[in-house]
Amino acid sequence: MTSLDEFLDEPKFATCINCIDGRTQLPVINFVKETYQIDYVDLITEPGADLMMATRNPDKLPSIKERVKLSVEKHKSELIILVGHGDCAGNPVSEEEHLGHLRRGMECLRGWELDADIVGLYVTDKDWSVDEFAVITR
Repeated sequence: MTSLDEFLDEPKFATCINCIDGRTQLPVINFVKETYQIDYVDLITEPGADLMMATRNPDKLPSIKERVKLSVEKHKSELIILVGHGDCAGNPVSEEEHLGHLRRGMECLRGWELDADIVGLYVTDKDWSVDEFAVITR
């Protein structure tokens, strides 16, 4: 059994499925660390990640699921984050469409039945600020 001191000393991880776009990485990492008191963010990047999750892309989804499971199981990540963003080359749609993709992608993640909360984030291309779109708790 883990003592309280050991538990408090354990680093806290989140798992983030984000686009490959480098403009989103630091804003998302900083937001996650500050908002959810996370020490480290495991990154899984794919172009247009929100669309890939929403459409359950059969070529990419198994690899994404394997990497998410590894993060949750080995790093004890209790938070899975899916990110969409403006000016996305891999998913060049409106903010409204991104939010729909985030919603459907989060439902896909829920179906994996991992022991983690799921958060959808949207990054605006106006100033690269991050907003929490939705949360699905365990």
